[in-house]
Amino acid sequence: MNQFTPKYPRSRGRLRAKLVELLPAVGGWLRRLLVKNRVRQKPVVVTRKRRWQVESFTKKGIVGAACILVVAISGYSVCQVLKKSDIFRLTTVAVYGNSEVDKTEIFDLGNIVQGRNLLSMDVEKCSRAISSHPWIESVQIKRLWPSRLTVNVREFKPIAMINVTAGNSRGLYYVDGKGRVFAKVEKGHELDFPVITGVDTNGHVSGSVIEETGLTREAFTFIMQAAKGNPIVPLQTISEVNVSSAKGIVVYLVDRPFPIYMGYEGVKAKYNRLVTLLDRLYRKKKIQEIKEIRMDYFEGRILVAKVE
Repeated sequence: MNQFTPKYPRSRGRLRAKLVELLPAVGGWLRRLLVKNRVRQKPVVVTRKRRWQVESFTKKGIVGAACILVVAISGYSVCQVLKKSDIFRLTTVAVYGNSEVDKTEIFDLGNIVQGRNLLSMDVEKCSRAISSHPWIESVQIKRLWPSRLTVNVREFKPIAMINVTAGNSRGLYYVDGKGRVFAKVEKGHELDFPVITGVDTNGHVSGSVIEETGLTREAFTFIMQAAKGNPIVPLQTISEVNVSSAKGIVVYLVDRPFPIYMGYEGVKAKYNRLVTLLDRLYRKKKIQEIKEIRMDYFEGRILVAKVE
């Protein structure tokens, strides 16, 4: 009797053993595959969420822009209606601070007309136009709703006059306490100021301001010293301060005919010495005997020439 022997018994055993060995590897591969699929799904969710946020923001932006446009159109329409309304028609204008400039000149320069709508008035433009007047230093315009306007003017305050030579022509101008040459002297204006003479525009006056150095500045310094109110040589007693390249600064007083030579520099200190000298001459009643005074005679010394 023949015994049955299975075909390839060893090969099947080996296959089974191989499969047992591969099972952990296959399980690990399946797990990695599942994890990978989960990671890939997350960006899809995030992308959909971001897309929804963008769409929502876009819709809100469109609605907001539409609301702003509606408000702007409505505001413009209301503004146009108010500009034609009688509520904001100008009825009263008050002007303060003007003494040299008449208020009618101010109204003409600023185009300030009674009945003009305050909403349509460009206050800054009006201020610039009024400030173009040579006597006006600054202007402040204020609207008092619904129908009033105030104009506050600050004028230049003259402290002296300066006779400027430009080529073949001459002009007499006012100067304020900061050395600013601001307006030409016209008929009817105040003339009771000391006059700086001998000034040539070539090198002495820069634009509309006296230069910081030079003879013209020294002459202006003498006037500023007198403006402090010294009773011996006050501003009212000075008639002329002449600027000369050959003689320096020469001062003439209102009630005294003799010249006072101040030299080319150091006018501030020389003014103080002049006050002391004149005080002594007035007290001794010898002022009538004076022919000339030379403050530039020698360093620290004064020459007083008497009439023979």
